[in-house]
Amino acid sequence: MKCLESMERRAIIPTDLVLQLFKLYESKGQSFYYKDLFSRDDEVMSRATLEQDTQAIANYLDLKLTQPRIKLLSDPRKDFVSKNKDETLLKNIKDVLSRIQQMNDTFVLSSNEIKDLVIALFRDYEDVRLVKNPNGKPVKLVTDFNEYTTDEKLVKLVEQYNKITRSKRYETIQVISNFYVDFLKLNLYNHHNDLIGLILCYTIIAKHFKVCRYDAFFKALLPLKEQFASAYVQACYNWNEGYSQTEPISRVIVNALDELHRNVEIKAHEYEFDRKMNKSDSIEGTILQGSTTFSKNDIREKHPYSSDATINRTLLSMKERGLIRPLGNGRSAKWQRIVSRSEKFNPQQLDLFASTEE
Repeated sequence: MKCLESMERRAIIPTDLVLQLFKLYESKGQSFYYKDLFSRDDEVMSRATLEQDTQAIANYLDLKLTQPRIKLLSDPRKDFVSKNKDETLLKNIKDVLSRIQQMNDTFVLSSNEIKDLVIALFRDYEDVRLVKNPNGKPVKLVTDFNEYTTDEKLVKLVEQYNKITRSKRYETIQVISNFYVDFLKLNLYNHHNDLIGLILCYTIIAKHFKVCRYDAFFKALLPLKEQFASAYVQACYNWNEGYSQTEPISRVIVNALDELHRNVEIKAHEYEFDRKMNKSDSIEGTILQGSTTFSKNDIREKHPYSSDATINRTLLSMKERGLIRPLGNGRSAKWQRIVSRSEKFNPQQLDLFASTEE
């Protein structure tokens, strides 16, 4: 707990990072607007986010799976039997991320929550448990932190985190960064402390930044993987002395969240535009402007908030009007646009200033 315990003497944020945080919290203030705007399609958006997050974390962890298989396993609407250990782990991660999405504002981190998280992450994958501390002395009055059992260390770590959070004396991402470093340095579990710490870090971030429901955090973190790993190595220096430099970790998290807010701002603009249009007309316009052959999945990717029923209804209508025709049968069937590019649109210029009298 060297980081959390020594925050008071290290709670100095550089000016450029302070400016970034001001911008971040200004964007964070849009959360209530996004919640109201996306309310009709909230579940659709959260499923899309879950799918992208699952795919991104599979690549982040370098799981030995092909990209098509990762995409298949990441689909929230489908459940598959795992063929190997990596697939089991990915399915478990998808389940955990789904639970995090359902988290409410009253969630409080506890040692039992962490233990449940570990069980859920590694079910049918590997036996991951708290290590035994050979120096541990399970007594109530202990003066040296190293004499606590591993279980007690976990409890004390979470208690310290919650105490600092309740005090509201320190910036949220700064507290998260310090907690993350402490958790990894304590090495509480026999395996996969890095993955457990990463998911814990995301859980806390998702609670405080609702934008994580509308865009994939791990997709934004993936390009910053090396930077994040390097930041952790830097934070390890002088950890025992209580002078860990956690600022680089905070910068990575802030950059990832900035990316999320930019993406959601674009989504909000597109969503408002689509909401004012008839969704079938919007889908039809995409088909008429797109490539000659296309699939339903191509349409879904460009119109993630349109239901399958709306897409099917639009395709059937265009087929009946002779604009498109199916190529094959089944879910993977392609469609072909029959009208030529010159027939797509016949725009007519409005005579803005011309006289309406003959």
